[in-house]
Amino acid sequence: MKRPVIFAALLAASFALFAQKPGRGGQTLFEPRHWIYDSLQILEQECAIVQFSDQAPLSLNQVRAMLGEIDYDLLSQAGRAQYDRIIGFFNESGFSVSASIFQARVEPELNLEGYAKTNSKAPWIYDRYEKKHFLELPITLGVGDYATLFADIFAGINKTGAQDNDTFINIPYKESVFDVNFPHKAYGSFGYSWTDTVGFNFRVSNMSQSFGRADTGSVLQSEFVTDATSAALSFYSPIFQYSGALTQYNSRRYLYSHKFDVRIGKKVQLSLMEAALPYGDMDLRFFNPMMFLHNYASWLDYQADGSDVGSYFGLKMNAAPCKHLRIFALWSMTQFQLPVELSANDKDPDNYVPNAMGFQGGLESYVPLKKGHLHLNLEGYYAQPYLYINSSPNWSFVKTSSESNSGSADFYEWIGTRYGPDTVAASFRADYEVPEKWSAGFKYLFLARGELSDPNIFKRVGWGPRILNIKDSSLDNWVYPFVTPSTGRKLNDNAYYRNGRNHAAPSAYPFTSAEFVNVVSVYGSYSPTRWLKVFLQPSLAVIANSGHKSGDTEISFECVLGAQVKFTKIKKAEERRHDKSVEVVE
Repeated sequence: MKRPVIFAALLAASFALFAQKPGRGGQTLFEPRHWIYDSLQILEQECAIVQFSDQAPLSLNQVRAMLGEIDYDLLSQAGRAQYDRIIGFFNESGFSVSASIFQARVEPELNLEGYAKTNSKAPWIYDRYEKKHFLELPITLGVGDYATLFADIFAGINKTGAQDNDTFINIPYKESVFDVNFPHKAYGSFGYSWTDTVGFNFRVSNMSQSFGRADTGSVLQSEFVTDATSAALSFYSPIFQYSGALTQYNSRRYLYSHKFDVRIGKKVQLSLMEAALPYGDMDLRFFNPMMFLHNYASWLDYQADGSDVGSYFGLKMNAAPCKHLRIFALWSMTQFQLPVELSANDKDPDNYVPNAMGFQGGLESYVPLKKGHLHLNLEGYYAQPYLYINSSPNWSFVKTSSESNSGSADFYEWIGTRYGPDTVAASFRADYEVPEKWSAGFKYLFLARGELSDPNIFKRVGWGPRILNIKDSSLDNWVYPFVTPSTGRKLNDNAYYRNGRNHAAPSAYPFTSAEFVNVVSVYGSYSPTRWLKVFLQPSLAVIANSGHKSGDTEISFECVLGAQVKFTKIKKAEERRHDKSVEVVE
């Protein structure tokens, strides 16, 4: 009888040793645009340092490691409130139950939104990326700080309904707009921390990714690619970080990527990204974490099968020259012809391969002001016409999808910003926020967009979510200067695309014009309690040469009114009232 008793005592002691701490597990992932990234940026700027917070998703352990470098005593009153807000979020129990190191959690949330706009020919400003699900019920299963499983269960309108001009509310009031493809966000995240600042994370997720913090979305890799499944392994430390990922865009379309980050002192952070998008079955070579993908010259292998591979390269830089200021620069490239690759033969297709690069840069500042922060953001973006576009849609850097509902639209999402290639853009944002109290802001966006920024170039050749394996004959109308059918390369029959190497953004081909967009938005929110927030956003858009048709101008005014209820906050408010009543009785 002694052995079972001893065994039971040891088992109980082990459970006590690894008992579930209150709050969220260390492998919880934070999706891009989560408020926690803004808070990290505030803390970094108040300490005049840069960290690796300009990419997502990051795990809670990674965020916790970054917080360890923040000097709490250097923070302003508003900065300390942001720090405390993050710690409080980590420790929230919400609606959860636990047994030993196992935890199950639900965090229900209600979002009620109404929309209206005056011009059906203009797209929504508050678009499908912004519109929220009517009812959210995210479910999280955790195993201490070692593993987290998550699924965003919800009821809401689908993407087709969100971009429909006749959708004026986010309640799925008819079958055709009900989103049956949930969840859109789900993951399994696993990891371990050897020290407070060094560890690893492995995830398999259906979640947006971003590499570079930018208001319009990173030109390198942005959160505007949705519903793409990826597997990623990351190692992190305060001075160096590595991440290797496999992301599936569509059947036989896998993006292999390597990302390296290094910090020089505490003021400068440099990053490199290399990726490849072969059109074919999964290729084991690209999993080597320390091999430069370009070294394989894999385009030679794939051309032999009548297919090809898209190559991708990018750099980014963050600097903190002084307190309350971040300077950033991002650069991406999908094609660059060296002088030795050009020849004197006018019929050589290599002479017509267009350079394809994009640049993005800007300034961002958070200035503490009383109980909140004034946020200023200025950025510019330039993308050459053929950035992300290759000699076939099959190996171009775009993801396409549709929904299960009858009558679903076809969706195309560039790997970078939502505005794609062939674009010149500038944006300015100024806002002020007191967290969980109120906020007010202003944003201006300018776009000059050429024909190749429009995903309709894919529809023109019949390439979409239902037909991915485009045939050589379909490429006769493709926009690339030369096409690569299996019988050999030939120049594009359309002379004005053949000269694409010489075009600058925004390009204007015969029968089309560059489109110029000006958008002004003001927005504000107010939280009468911690569990309720109401917000308002009126916007005005003026689109010259709308649809790339010369002389067509569209003017649209739209307004969004919404309310958000976080049910876990109601529980916390009730607990605080109970605590106060106990204190009075005592």
